[in-house]
Amino acid sequence: MKFTFPFAAILLFLISTSCEFNQSVKKDLATGAYSRGDGINCDEVSININEELDNRNEFIFGEGVVIYFNDIQGLKKIEGKTYPGMSIYIIKNEKDTVVSNANLLEEVKDGTDLSPLQLHAKFGAIFPYKNDEEYKLFVEIWDEKSDGKFNYELPFTIKENELLEINSKGIKYSQIYLWNESLKSPVFKNHIDSRSELILILDGIEGFDLNQGRAFPTFSIDITDNSGNKILFTPNLLFENEDIGFNPDNLKKQLYAKFNFSSSQVDNPCKVVAKLKDQNSNKELIVETELIVEHHNE
Repeated sequence: MKFTFPFAAILLFLISTSCEFNQSVKKDLATGAYSRGDGINCDEVSININEELDNRNEFIFGEGVVIYFNDIQGLKKIEGKTYPGMSIYIIKNEKDTVVSNANLLEEVKDGTDLSPLQLHAKFGAIFPYKNDEEYKLFVEIWDEKSDGKFNYELPFTIKENELLEINSKGIKYSQIYLWNESLKSPVFKNHIDSRSELILILDGIEGFDLNQGRAFPTFSIDITDNSGNKILFTPNLLFENEDIGFNPDNLKKQLYAKFNFSSSQVDNPCKVVAKLKDQNSNKELIVETELIVEHHNE
């Protein structure tokens, strides 16, 4: 079973209208964003993160990012319609393309009479970050009926979700995060609705000592509330393969643990501890967090 982000680098747009402009250059000192208009101008570019206005360029792994281009002006109007085009690219470490879309508005061939013109691009911050990777977003907006264009660049980085405390001794991973299956979204804050289905996800697991080419991990989860009441304890979620082990390549795909608090009255906070251990060595990976469970009357 593989869990993916619904917005994994999905790009969206909205539309509206136009006017007439020459050249403009702007630099946002807070984020390093750069824009240049040549015949097309956009006075307001805003960054929304997880549906909230937030002018920053360091994103937490899994956050949903939307760049809004508001009140775009300068496109040639023909019989009350404008004909915009829009491309978007994300480049890693100045060389590797991780997102590419040559024209988000390809289906808007007949133009639009909406006003004012607003375009937006959306992506999920789900790119590698453990080696201090650096990214840059490139957006170009152009006029299909003239030479006008507008370019926007945003450098950004991604950091680990600090909701989880992760301690690794010899076991490597690419990403570890808590997923709210009910909301189809990563969890960034420790307040949790008791009705939510939660999944602790471990991606890219490797580093086990092999026995005849097989890995022999155990994966436990222990949830206890503030009074010491045991909410959940599973000593080994991988018990079905405890004796025969795993192909190590399969462990790289994804490990996960599901849990919820729907049937429990708890004394907050609840401590969650997940342990992945290697039976052939003393290697282990421990993931911990504390959650505040909020119960609601139906």
